[in-house]
Amino acid sequence: MARKPVPAPTRPVDEDPTAPRFTRVVAVIVGLENYRKPKSGDALPSVAFAHADADAVSEAVQEIFKGLPADNVEIELMTDADASLAAVQDYLGYTIRNLSADDLFVFYYAGHGFHGAGGNRLSTYDTNRLNIADTTLSMRDALLEPLSQSACEQALIFIDACAEPFRDVVQSRDVIGNLDPDEVEEFLDSGWYLGAFLSCSPGEKSYPSNALGHGIWTHFLLEALEGRAPDALARDRWLTGESLQNYLRQEVPRYITREMSMRATQTPQAILSASNSFRIHYVAQPPAIPADAALAGIRLKNNSEYLEGTETGAIRSLDGFSRGYHKVPDRLSESADGWCNRLLANTVAEELQTLYQNARDVLGLKRKDLRKEADTLDAPAFRYIVETGQNPEDPSEYYITRRLELRQGWAAHREALDELFSDEFQRLVVQFDSMEDSFDALVDRLEDIGESSGGDVDDDDRDQRVTYSRDGASFTFDLKKRRLEIAFGRKSALDLVDAARRFQLGVGRSSPMLAGPATGRVNRDDDE
Repeated sequence: MARKPVPAPTRPVDEDPTAPRFTRVVAVIVGLENYRKPKSGDALPSVAFAHADADAVSEAVQEIFKGLPADNVEIELMTDADASLAAVQDYLGYTIRNLSADDLFVFYYAGHGFHGAGGNRLSTYDTNRLNIADTTLSMRDALLEPLSQSACEQALIFIDACAEPFRDVVQSRDVIGNLDPDEVEEFLDSGWYLGAFLSCSPGEKSYPSNALGHGIWTHFLLEALEGRAPDALARDRWLTGESLQNYLRQEVPRYITREMSMRATQTPQAILSASNSFRIHYVAQPPAIPADAALAGIRLKNNSEYLEGTETGAIRSLDGFSRGYHKVPDRLSESADGWCNRLLANTVAEELQTLYQNARDVLGLKRKDLRKEADTLDAPAFRYIVETGQNPEDPSEYYITRRLELRQGWAAHREALDELFSDEFQRLVVQFDSMEDSFDALVDRLEDIGESSGGDVDDDDRDQRVTYSRDGASFTFDLKKRRLEIAFGRKSALDLVDAARRFQLGVGRSSPMLAGPATGRVNRDDDE
């Protein structure tokens, strides 16, 4: 096998340390999600999200090398019928022959791969499982050998494929046998830089994730390439071959363990040239995000917002409780809860009647402008709800929870609302239908925010609750109850709303009680 002479890399003293060692990027990206059905037999199993993976990698390459002249970034995206064996072989052959020493060559593949029939092989659109040897692409013949003999001195290969025997139902990127890293390692002493990244180790599968909408390995590859993964960067903020290798090897198994229900392992591999540390992409330090906007990256599908305050006390202290006749409950029950409601009914009725009369006076309302029910008072500027029962945390106590929802245009009645509502509320609550982050991802994100913006994080995975606290403010995310509780210590009702509105939250629905929804997507790196 012909070998290239070892280059003697030089760098002018005054060269920009963030500048890459190449002046042109040539990328060939193949995504095989669907395969042609042969005249006899079955087509290869489809590969979930292969199109999404290939499209996203293509966009990532375009984005991260946008500093180069547009004509110097060439990307060929081949999917399904466009990625026949003849088409891929011809395009790779032509492209590699025309590479120069200053080019970076990138090859990405999502589909079925295996080791067999004379080496590592990748499937193509017209691969026939009954004639594997003649209908698949040889990595050695079509990729590794031509690269080693070309003028190219730096190449990156990303293979999201794996290899187990055919299955009747395949939910991974697999076909026949194990991709063999030894074949790639033969090319590493040739003096040029080759970084080959494989999505899993021999005997393992490469899994997709419905939640991510990508292959798991490709998802984390994209996080690193696009600068959203600080842990993937070396200290000088370069994404290097080694830092990418370490990041993928850490994050992919972690995701499999935490987020996937099947018992499986997926351990990424990387085969890297030992001659030097290859710098793939420089990620500039993002502009500082104001601390009050740091939470905007936590995306919520909110459905309601209100102020909330809870009062508790001994059941024996309530009017209607007879010490010689009634017994204080020692356990929680529906009957005890209903009894507390009955004992508190007059108190609630008097409170709502007083609020009804005060609202008419200070807001200048007529009877027809208000609607009073057993536990609710509705007005044009607000809705007030009272809930009572047995304290879930202490069966010998009652609770009274008061909720105040401010409606559109409430600010025009600020002075009157200040008079009506004082300091009976402890928190502002945001109820949500869903959140983009899992509990573990949310804790990680809040810890990143704490490191960059200050603050403390306390989490309890038993209750799926995590609290981020800073400068007297606390934000408690309760994933079981699907609510965010925001507190600032004892404040009047509207001061509490004002304090919450200073924070930009990642809500998806406008609310008169919160700052407007964040525009655009705030990612993890932006939270720094």
